[in-house]
Amino acid sequence: MIRLAPTATLAAVAAALLATTAIAPSSRAQDNKLNYGSYAGITGGYLMPQDTDRSGGGYLERDHGAGISAQYGHRFRNNLRLEGDLGYGNIDNERYHANGGSAGVGGDTDQYSLTGAAYYDVATGTPLTPYFGGGAGIVHQRHDRPAVTSNGSTLGGNDGSATDFTAFGEAGVAYKLSDGLEIVPSYRYQWINDGAQGLDDSTQHVARVGFRSWF
Repeated sequence: MIRLAPTATLAAVAAALLATTAIAPSSRAQDNKLNYGSYAGITGGYLMPQDTDRSGGGYLERDHGAGISAQYGHRFRNNLRLEGDLGYGNIDNERYHANGGSAGVGGDTDQYSLTGAAYYDVATGTPLTPYFGGGAGIVHQRHDRPAVTSNGSTLGGNDGSATDFTAFGEAGVAYKLSDGLEIVPSYRYQWINDGAQGLDDSTQHVARVGFRSWF
């Protein structure tokens, strides 16, 4: 089971981009202006679900997973940016902890999402454009989780699907590779309103890196 340090990874990426910016010639000043209009993008994500508590004690631990998504958006002259996102992710179940013990849990969860978001881009006059914002939408989840018992506490199986509301906050920085292409590392915290069988709603951290192409 692979565990990464997403915060350190993103910090290293940002440091490398800052170093590149520091040696960029002044002749690129014109290229450092923000692009306005429409764009499309593709993003890979490293999903880190948090443990999900169960009422009455116990919690479900899930493994880290991966996802991919496509974006279409538009930046306005006031630096407000609106974006739609269509995504897919997969997360494996890991263990069920209860009554001082734990038991392995098989199966996984597929996540299909459709969300919209509003972001504000901070113009810096350099190739780096920090941004922050948030959004909401729906997530359709397909579960494959068998029943499991830990020290007399049984968590029922889930072999169904449901569509739930989701919301998230996100912050990142875009780095301009050329006049029409950017690489975009970012961090997202996401909540999914999917509590069932005594389990709380799901939350997850997502480390993302994407590419954005302007029209």
